[in-house]
Amino acid sequence: MGYMKIEKSSDNQTSLYDRIKKLLVSYEWSDCSFSVSGQIFKAHKLILGISSPVFEAMFYGPLSSNENIEITDIQPDIFQLLINYIYTDTVELTSVEQAFELLYASRKYLLEQLSDMCIAYIQANISVDNVIEVLNYPDFMHDKQLISFSMKLFCEHANYLLQEKKNLISHLCMKAILETDKINISEKGLIMHVFKWTLSYCEQNDIKPTVENRHDLLCKFGLFKLLRFLTVSLEEFEEIVADPNNLLFPIEVETIRKKIKGSVENEKIEVLSNTTVIPRNVLKLQWFICYRSPLRSVAPITIDANNYVIHSRMKANKSVFINSLCIPTRMAPAVCFRNNSTKVYSEQLSVSVMCESDDNVLTYTNFMNTVEYNSIVNIELTEPCFIKKDLWYKISFVWPHNRFPSHSYVVEFRDKLYTGNKITFEFDDLPINSRNAGSFLGGLKFCL
Repeated sequence: MGYMKIEKSSDNQTSLYDRIKKLLVSYEWSDCSFSVSGQIFKAHKLILGISSPVFEAMFYGPLSSNENIEITDIQPDIFQLLINYIYTDTVELTSVEQAFELLYASRKYLLEQLSDMCIAYIQANISVDNVIEVLNYPDFMHDKQLISFSMKLFCEHANYLLQEKKNLISHLCMKAILETDKINISEKGLIMHVFKWTLSYCEQNDIKPTVENRHDLLCKFGLFKLLRFLTVSLEEFEEIVADPNNLLFPIEVETIRKKIKGSVENEKIEVLSNTTVIPRNVLKLQWFICYRSPLRSVAPITIDANNYVIHSRMKANKSVFINSLCIPTRMAPAVCFRNNSTKVYSEQLSVSVMCESDDNVLTYTNFMNTVEYNSIVNIELTEPCFIKKDLWYKISFVWPHNRFPSHSYVVEFRDKLYTGNKITFEFDDLPINSRNAGSFLGGLKFCL
């Protein structure tokens, strides 16, 4: 007997994946249902059972039941994502918070691949905007790699986060921060921030913010002994004591002062019971270069007594720190070529970065240095400038306009978008007058 292979027409052919996906939306042959906050989800025991050992036991184990199953610890939108994954092997996440909720659900039903997908999404989307919220999640919601990554990011930008977002830090998160040996803040600054943090904690927990209550909180949570008083200088310690938020009692002040001076050996006080004398180390930040690709040359920009300010605008889809800006230098005057004279000159200008949403000037830097004609120069900002995501910032370059002749700068139109290193920058170049246009800002250095 001959063998003949019969295939369906390609127009009507569907894969097993497509047929199972169809069941997700049609509910055909559904034989189980879930009630999630009053919302009913219909599904198929076989598909759920072969995907999760928890569902397998629920539907095919000795205690199986055909009753409607009530889910009380998962929200409907998260349960829908869970079901979608089981039927399609895909998931669409839109926020870190959503990913954590789905991570809880995936672990509850022992869906390891989905758990890995949630953790990968969280790690890819952690930023200074949400790193404290991530660290505040209970330990059972993390894995070691996620905790390590988040803590490193916090410690890299500890000075900013402790200053601007201390009200979000839980006592468990603060304890984890103080247990680290590497952090980008001085011990004096860290101690003063921790003392001030107790005010926020008292306010959020309806505790009267007396010195005694705040002192007791630090002892109760084991935070006092993690502060490394003996690694600060005597001068720094006196600044801590003089600060309005100082929480040290007089006997503690006197004992720590003597220990820093080295005049007492055996006297012990509670807050110093486990204090280490080993200073914390500084973390090296990883800086990236955003270089705007040139598109075409345009007429040179002329700076003179009437036109001495150039504005550029930028925004990013993630919050970042920037610490330098890249601009062109002047065109070499003709005399340089005729007389073979020096190819350098003294550049002088000021740079400011302003948030357009509130007209707040974030940083102001005076730049004066000897640079080469017809080249590129990086202007280091006085300190790293924090750029919040999705907000426009105006960068202004201003020349002293009362004592120099006109100068020309070669510029080009450059890409308005830069995408790389998990971030997208958008630029807008503002001409200084109707005759001049181009991209004076050539790039910047940033840190996520």
